[in-house]
Amino acid sequence: MTMRLEEFRSLLDAWGADPGRWPGERREAAEALLAVSDEARRLLAEEAAFDGLLAGAPPAAPSAALLDSVLAIPRTARQTRKAGSWRFGFLPVLPRFAGLAAAAMLGFYIGTTSLFQPVQTMAADNDTVIISDYVFGGGIDGEAGL
Repeated sequence: MTMRLEEFRSLLDAWGADPGRWPGERREAAEALLAVSDEARRLLAEEAAFDGLLAGAPPAAPSAALLDSVLAIPRTARQTRKAGSWRFGFLPVLPRFAGLAAAAMLGFYIGTTSLFQPVQTMAADNDTVIISDYVFGGGIDGEAGL
């Protein structure tokens, strides 16, 4: 597996300059690239210098407001879980389900009633004519439908 410089740059951005932290499958390709590329070695040196700056920086203490908001998250999640138990969690979507059920029932009713059954009427010569046959191509006495 070969690695391009863009991939090597992404590897450094994600995992830093220490090859021990790089994922194993990508480490071999990165080390092969380092053996042949001056640009890759330059990128590694820049990343190592940046990692050294980060390691020497003192950790910033979180503000009291940030600490309170982070510690409040588990309490809020617990309270929401209790209040939104399974019995009450579906109530906001209940009207949508009711509308869907009503539409399904209406469709079933329309499909099974006489609304779409053949309509019969009497022709001038007292023969029964199926109007739906006439409309869909059967015609009266072999005539073409509409």
